[in-house]
Amino acid sequence: MALKERQTVADIGEFGLIERFAARLGAPPEGETWAGDDSAVLRAPGSTLLYTTDLLIEAIDFDMGYASGADIGWKALAVNVSDIAAMGGRPHHAVVGLGLTADCPLDTADRILDGLLSAASRWGVQLVGGDISSASALVLYVALIGVAEAEPIRRSGARPGDAICVTGVLGGAAGGLALLRAGAAVEEAARRRLVARQLRPEARLEEGRRLAALGATAMIDVSDGLIGDLVHLLDASELGCSVVPEAVPVDPDLVPLREVLDPLEAALTGGEDFELLFTLAEDTVQRARESLAELGTPVTRIGATQEGSRRLLGDGPLDAAGEGGWDHLRTR
Repeated sequence: MALKERQTVADIGEFGLIERFAARLGAPPEGETWAGDDSAVLRAPGSTLLYTTDLLIEAIDFDMGYASGADIGWKALAVNVSDIAAMGGRPHHAVVGLGLTADCPLDTADRILDGLLSAASRWGVQLVGGDISSASALVLYVALIGVAEAEPIRRSGARPGDAICVTGVLGGAAGGLALLRAGAAVEEAARRRLVARQLRPEARLEEGRRLAALGATAMIDVSDGLIGDLVHLLDASELGCSVVPEAVPVDPDLVPLREVLDPLEAALTGGEDFELLFTLAEDTVQRARESLAELGTPVTRIGATQEGSRRLLGDGPLDAAGEGGWDHLRTR
């Protein structure tokens, strides 16, 4: 007896897949409309809304050779939550755009939704609908609405003499990608941690809200690399800086990978760590450390803002060091 062929998304069609997904989203509360209309209808829980979007494309942002459907779904929502975290806000509702090839296995589509729902549960987000289309490669687009419970923390608010700080440790996502692509001799627990940092990133949501409450003057999430994102923040604030490379918190799991990648270089330019890079008054740094320590998240001061030049102490101009950061239209 021949084995039954694996069911694909073409077998049930666009509207069948929408119905399949909508059934798993649950019923909206009174007065709201989710999937099934021209747009979602939502009750705004606050007066200042935050909107963010991100797009993941197969062979550019992920590789199906090492990323499962659930990994892709998780990451697509996590990177958007990270953007809301960098504004000091709270995420609420998301819509999803999904582009699939006709021969995409149905269970892959199901696993993508598994990952989206898992991440939504993790950060208190409600998926409320979206759109599905055919594509030449798998594409996943998320648009997320959040609420700023206080004044949003923008990139443009840094002041001369502010401390430049970062949460967590850096370079782990780049290390995980190197392991997925090439492999290396590394202890299994360290390998799992590094791979998780690449495939299942954590958004620093509560950390962002606490930093906002402590008076962070500017903030950005580390998606394109520490130096590249610091340049974005400094450009918006029209400031220079002095940064000490040796102060940058390098993920300790990168030490065994020295033959594959330079740990400090990975921390400076690797990207996708989704830690928070922020500025605040020097006399508030210790309070920030103590507050985030309650969440198990370290805070490291890596430099200070200033008028004029931007320097990596001992290494020259900051902007030149950041040329290795990620740029979607130039980095391949």
